[in-house]
Amino acid sequence: MNRKPQDLRVRMLHCLCEGMSQRSCERIFDVSQNTVAKLFAEVGDWAIAHMKTLKNLHIANIQADELHSFVGAKEKNLSDMIDPPEGAGRVWTYLAMCADFKLIFEYHLGDQDALNASEFLKNVAGKLERSPDGGFVVRPHLATDGLKAYTKAFRNAFGADADYGILEKQYDKQDKNGNKAPGGRYIGANRKKGSGDWRVEDTHTSYIERQNLNLRMGNRRFNRKTNAFSKTMLNHERHIAMWAVYHNYCWIPRPMRPRLQPDGTRSRQWIKRDPAAIAAGLATRLWSVADMLTMADDFTAERRLVESEQGEEPPSEPILIEVSDDDVVLAPSHWVYSSTTHQSTKVHKAECAFCRDGQGRKAGAKSSGVWMPYYSLEDAIAASVAIQPDDHSICNVCLGDYFKRGYYP
Repeated sequence: MNRKPQDLRVRMLHCLCEGMSQRSCERIFDVSQNTVAKLFAEVGDWAIAHMKTLKNLHIANIQADELHSFVGAKEKNLSDMIDPPEGAGRVWTYLAMCADFKLIFEYHLGDQDALNASEFLKNVAGKLERSPDGGFVVRPHLATDGLKAYTKAFRNAFGADADYGILEKQYDKQDKNGNKAPGGRYIGANRKKGSGDWRVEDTHTSYIERQNLNLRMGNRRFNRKTNAFSKTMLNHERHIAMWAVYHNYCWIPRPMRPRLQPDGTRSRQWIKRDPAAIAAGLATRLWSVADMLTMADDFTAERRLVESEQGEEPPSEPILIEVSDDDVVLAPSHWVYSSTTHQSTKVHKAECAFCRDGQGRKAGAKSSGVWMPYYSLEDAIAASVAIQPDDHSICNVCLGDYFKRGYYP
């Protein structure tokens, strides 16, 4: 297998974990986009599997929240997509963390509704260790914002085995879910009981809101007003899991400002903190990015071995069908688009995303020109010149500079 040097792969992975896009890695390290995508997929799949192994945790103080992004296109633009991927549109990312150790131990992707909130909190409860009598070894306290779906979801997931406090935020403009509407401003919040022996001092979302910011800053796909958004749901999940593992095991938190004591005094010495996984007892040392890559390579090799051992059914004997030359109809290899609006022509390959065998980007949409088929590049260029001698060109994506530089296959 042709593989880049390990130190180069480590540096590429480090940049991806710190929020750099795949195209940026391609340009900085002078590698192909497929190299970066392959590395990202392998480490992302390992990270997803690793997050699922977190079990039997002892967490007393949990904070949960959700933040939005999108896959493929924003919700309002989905109707314009010819073949939207599965899960395209708005995606809410639910996060759960230990407020004491800052450990991110569960995430969930879905809509902002009761069904997904219930599934998320059931997964959160499943990560905590239970005693033989069915209760939790450490009784957890959960704090969330005022999303109404959490109340029922908490009863379904925890029942009477946990405590629950709600921080109900208030805005001067709100939507039906209690979220800030466009143009709305935060005007305050109320803490109220959700269930059990809730603790007023622990009913806040300060830590998880900060993690939301860390996720937006450390994951390029969550940046606002960016073209680096996820194109598929799987890649979206891969990057979230990879970021969570990197945060838990490789990220050294900055020293914490000393708390103000009841008597009004405060120590001048800042408090050093351990990485989240060490503080939670999941690791005994700080991981490096090279450690992540080594474990991901072992995971990939083991997965390939299992797939090879399972094998595939031998292909059946091919069936030969005689076909005469008269039965063969050649498909056009190139198309010329003659624009009646701009009085110009452009040559495309048949498989070009802007051509799609003469259908255009939006199949069925009203066209402002005519598509004409040709069976060789030379014939297409000659026809383009003949139709518009003063304004003719070739498509940069499939034939011109972009194609030659390797940006498009």
